[in-house]
Amino acid sequence: MRKKFIALVALMLGLTVLTGCAESAPQDKVGIWVNYGQIIDDGRTFDHCIKSGTVEEFSFNDDIYWVEDSLRTWNVAPESQGGDQKEPLTLTAKPEKGQQTGLQVQVWVQVNFKLNTYCGADEQDANAALPQWWKNIGDRYDADQPEGWIAMLRNTVVPALEKGKNVLRDYTADELVGAAVWADAEKKFGAFFSEELTRLAGGNYFCGPTFTRASPECPPIAISIKDVDLEPSVQAARNEKQRALEQAQAQVAEAEGKVRAAAAQGELYKNPAWMALEQAKIKLEVAKACAASTKCTMVIDSGGDVQVHTS
Repeated sequence: MRKKFIALVALMLGLTVLTGCAESAPQDKVGIWVNYGQIIDDGRTFDHCIKSGTVEEFSFNDDIYWVEDSLRTWNVAPESQGGDQKEPLTLTAKPEKGQQTGLQVQVWVQVNFKLNTYCGADEQDANAALPQWWKNIGDRYDADQPEGWIAMLRNTVVPALEKGKNVLRDYTADELVGAAVWADAEKKFGAFFSEELTRLAGGNYFCGPTFTRASPECPPIAISIKDVDLEPSVQAARNEKQRALEQAQAQVAEAEGKVRAAAAQGELYKNPAWMALEQAKIKLEVAKACAASTKCTMVIDSGGDVQVHTS
């Protein structure tokens, strides 16, 4: 929190501004110490960085901005899952073999990164990554505050994601939805995204999860692909096509069954034994009906056949 207005009031009242209180660095944070002049127009200059866990005395007219020094994320996820960005990355995938155009897919990712908190070997290098980030970006957004941090990411991370997603056009929709290429795609996406974010931010201010502030090395940011879906209208069309295909296959199978049954029936008609069996069955049913009736008589003729007479 800036204190320059209080310092100015103190000067106007003729009070002497001497030393302030001891400031203890919170865990997982780095302090950016900024010197203010005796009056507002004197401007401000970077003094040094304060490492996590240290305690320092500072002048009341100076200020310390505490920023994150731990793994941070930007989560592209539906609102029900608490995402930082509710809308997926949408793109047209590489056409399948034999197709002229690719299908639209929706990609859900998580960006894993650290703020580049390097301040030089002596923690006093004004040209190091952290002081430059605060001077060029952080101070503008009040990024030491939660709301300012999110606003800063929306204006840096999100545009870089929108451009970086284009590396996924090297894969077909089925490859992306099926997850077979995710490991390769994540490496390419992360490398391209890191370069684009550096360009947009104006410096190497964001690094990968393995970054340590003792070194100026800034590894690429890691991107994890969490899920890939076909765009809803594309998925609906594919589902309808699949249902139509299954119905057509069922109709073909039914027709083939009838053809086979008809062929088998035709062969039976040519078989005398089968014909004799069917005739015997018919005579049996007639005999049963006659036996149940009082107006019907049956006799066996000399040939052994049953003769039915009705009155």
